[in-house]
Amino acid sequence: MRPAIVTFLVSVAAALVSFALFPRQAIAHSTNESYVYLDIYDDIIEGRIEYPVDDLSLVLDVGIPADADAAADSVATNLGLIHGYSADHLSLGIPPDPWPIRFDGYEILSEGSLTVVVVPFVVDRRFDPMPRRFEVTYDGIISEIPDRSALLLVATDWRSGTFNNVEDHLAVFDPSAPTLAVDLGDTSLVRSLWGVVGLGIDHIRIGSDHILFIIALLLPAVLYFYPRFGWRPAESFGASLWRVVKIATSFTVAHTITLTLGGLGFITMSPDVVEPLIALSIGLAAWHNLRPVIFNREWVIAFGFGLIHGFGFASLLTDLGLDRSNRVMSLLGFNLGIEVGQVAIVLLLFPALFIMRRTRAYMPLFKSASGVLMVISAVWLVERVVGGESLVTRLVEEVLQWPRPVLEVGILTTFAIGLFLFERRRGQLLAVSPVGSFLPEEKARVGSDQEV
Repeated sequence: MRPAIVTFLVSVAAALVSFALFPRQAIAHSTNESYVYLDIYDDIIEGRIEYPVDDLSLVLDVGIPADADAAADSVATNLGLIHGYSADHLSLGIPPDPWPIRFDGYEILSEGSLTVVVVPFVVDRRFDPMPRRFEVTYDGIISEIPDRSALLLVATDWRSGTFNNVEDHLAVFDPSAPTLAVDLGDTSLVRSLWGVVGLGIDHIRIGSDHILFIIALLLPAVLYFYPRFGWRPAESFGASLWRVVKIATSFTVAHTITLTLGGLGFITMSPDVVEPLIALSIGLAAWHNLRPVIFNREWVIAFGFGLIHGFGFASLLTDLGLDRSNRVMSLLGFNLGIEVGQVAIVLLLFPALFIMRRTRAYMPLFKSASGVLMVISAVWLVERVVGGESLVTRLVEEVLQWPRPVLEVGILTTFAIGLFLFERRRGQLLAVSPVGSFLPEEKARVGSDQEV
């Protein structure tokens, strides 16, 4: 069987096994629960109420469909009624004075048979300083439908190191006593910094576009390009590792520059521009693998496109409101988290690529993977310009959903070791040589006694 076919079959097996062991997570909702989320920033409080669409339809008597697309049309038509209902059933403040709340817009979340209506709100005043203790009253749905419950969650609180929390609830509202006393606790610089570091790690972990860009740059790092003969296995582990270090350092320096400029508000770029460029960067890096332009200097590509990726990181900080809390600390922690995430990707993938580089399977894998990355890049470019989500995007998200990549890379590494030992035993490993001395007619195969 040809090495390319073996590589393909192993990749498919890895995907199937990972799907079985790590099923996709559903949105963190139950059909009989509504949720009140709070986002605590330096001087404002934002939040959202999330209603199960069936319950909201029942209490408002407006017949909102369960289908997500149809529900969006119905919610838009009845948005004033929904905002009024929300205002009647939610209040925040320090007794005896409630804070003014302004509701604005809506969003529909859907997965399987569960559809949720999201109603964002903002406390319509500025705080100086932000109170760490206040009261929240909510009795929507639970006061009208038996056996329903409502949970209060703090989704964001920079000073306690809380970000993107959608699971750990603070308290449960009781329909007979719907007022809860909220105590955000004391502030902690260490917890705040650690929370932002975790946010950066998480962004790389779930940021499929950044992951694929790094992979596109790692693929040729275990090879060396000769203008006359094309790609050949790199000479040594040290040489390959040094190329990886240069790539990672260049990418880090570049995105740190634009993350800092964007995060501090000196330069801003619209996500409508940045996100398509990030998608394009993947395709261009993969195209360089097939048609090299900057020979053996992938660090230059990493630096150039790293500037664009940095604006994407800065946009996330702005969306989360971190620039309003503590800009410098947020930037430092978030950037550190990104670096930790990048190092994790390199540590997971680089050993397998290096071991496989001298086998006959690597070049077919190298070329096919680069081609796949170009296709994904083109699809994402179109999606981010015109909107929508394709089957390609859903497949990529499934394959890269944590912790599936750990299993997938583990299978790839095992396969690489086995293939290397097999070809070494048969004397079929591809030759390596120092830069400038390689000729394809010389040492096309090496004996089993030559080291990796």
